[in-house]
Amino acid sequence: MFDRLNETQIIEILKPLVESLEKIASLFERDFKPVNSLEDLFFATKELYEYIQRWVLDQKSNNEALQQLIDAQLEELTATYEGLSALFEINKIISSVEEPWMILNSVLKLLKNAVNFSIAAVLLRINDKQYLEYYGDKSAENIINELIQRYQQEESTIFVDVDNDLGGHIAIPLKSEIGDYGIMVLSAYGSHKIFTAGDKKIAEAVAQQILTAVNRYVMLQREIEKKRLEEQIQIARSIQMGLLPKEFPTNERFDIGAQSAPAIQVGGDYYDVFARDDGTIICCIADVSGKGLPAALIMSSFRSMFRLSTKISDDLKMLAEQFDRMIHQDFETGRFITSIIFKITPDGELEYVNAGHDPLYILRDNKIIKLESTGTPFGILGEGWHDVEKFKLQKNDLIVAYTDGVVEARNITGEEFGFERLQELIIRNRYLKASDIVDKIMNAVFEFSQGTVQHDDTTVLVVKYE
Repeated sequence: MFDRLNETQIIEILKPLVESLEKIASLFERDFKPVNSLEDLFFATKELYEYIQRWVLDQKSNNEALQQLIDAQLEELTATYEGLSALFEINKIISSVEEPWMILNSVLKLLKNAVNFSIAAVLLRINDKQYLEYYGDKSAENIINELIQRYQQEESTIFVDVDNDLGGHIAIPLKSEIGDYGIMVLSAYGSHKIFTAGDKKIAEAVAQQILTAVNRYVMLQREIEKKRLEEQIQIARSIQMGLLPKEFPTNERFDIGAQSAPAIQVGGDYYDVFARDDGTIICCIADVSGKGLPAALIMSSFRSMFRLSTKISDDLKMLAEQFDRMIHQDFETGRFITSIIFKITPDGELEYVNAGHDPLYILRDNKIIKLESTGTPFGILGEGWHDVEKFKLQKNDLIVAYTDGVVEARNITGEEFGFERLQELIIRNRYLKASDIVDKIMNAVFEFSQGTVQHDDTTVLVVKYE
C-alpha cells in the first residue's frame, strides 16, 4: 500500500505512531524531535531507543548499588543488634555477681559475638590483687600481653583499625575517679578483620560495664570496712568511756562531778579522782595532743600511769617527773599531754602541778582565782622539771578544771566560747551541786557550737570544798 503513496502521505498515516513516540519520550522527560520525513522519524526513534536503553542500564546499575547499600546497612544493623544483645547479656551477668573477676571469661565470650576479635584480655587490679583473663586464639597471647604492657598507662581509648605487626586492636583503660583498675584489650592479630568505629563503641560500652562492676565492688568493700571500723571504734569508745570513773569518792568535805565528750568517736581527754586512806583526794585532768585513736591510746597509757603511781605516792613533784619522762620516752616526738594534777587534804591544803594546761579556776566570793601553768606539757622535754604550788582553800570554794575544747568551741560564725563566758557560767551556777555545774557548762558549750562540727574533745571537772 505504501508503494502507491508519497512520503508526505506516509508521514500522515504514521502520525498516531509519532504521537505515541512523543508520549513515550515525555515519560522520560525528553522531547521527541519534529518529524517531517521518514528519515526524521527513523533518527528520532533511534535516538529515543538509545536513550531508553541507557536509562534501563543506569537503573539496573543503580538498583545493584542500592542493593549493596541495603545489604551493608542490614549487615551494620545486624552487628548493632548483636552488640546490643551482647551488652544486655553482659549486663545481666555483671549484675548477678559481686566479684567482677569471676565473670570476665563470660563477658569476653559474649563480646566476641558482637566484635569478631582474634583474642581479647582483661587485666584487673583490685586491692593489691591482679586478675588476668584471656579469650580467643591461645597462640596470640604474647601479642595481647605486649599490647597490655604498651597501653596500660594510657588515660583514654587507643583505637588502631589495622596494624600489620600486631593486627588491628582496641585498648581501653579501666579507670575511674576512685581508682585505676587495669585495662581491656582486643586484637585482630592473624586475621583480615578491620575494627570499625562501631566495634570501638561496643568495646567501650562493655569496658564501662566492667568498670562499673569494679567500682561497685570496691565501694561495697569500703563500706563494709567502714562499718567494721565504726563497730571497732564504737567498742573502743565503750572501753574508753569505761576507763573514766563512774563514781567519785564520797566524803563530807568534797562534792565532785565530771564529764567528757570526745570530738570524734574516741578522744584524748582524761579525768580521774583518787582517794587516799587519810581522806586526801588526788584529781587529774589531761588533754593529749591530737584527736582520735592515737590520742585515745596515749590517754589509756596515761591513765595506767596515773592510777599506778597515785597508789604508791601522793608526791606531786615525783609524779610529774615520772609522767614527763615516761611520755617523752614511750611516744613519738611531738606527742605530749597538758595536764593539771591537784591534791586536796581534808583541811583544805591544795597542791597542784599545771603542766602547760589552761588555768585551774578557784571561785571564792564571786571572784575567779586562776592557778596558772607551773611547767611544760608532759613529754615535751622529758626532764621532769615541774614546780609544785600550794593554795589554801576556804569553805565553799569551787575548783573548776577543763580542757581547751570548752573555751575554744566555735559557733557557726567562728566565734570562740572563750574564757569570759566560762567564768560567768561558773559564777552564775556556783550554788548548784558539782555534777549540775558540769552539766550546765557542757550544755552551754554544745548549745553555743550547735550547727558546727565539734572542734575538740570537751572535758570538765568540778570539785566543791565543803
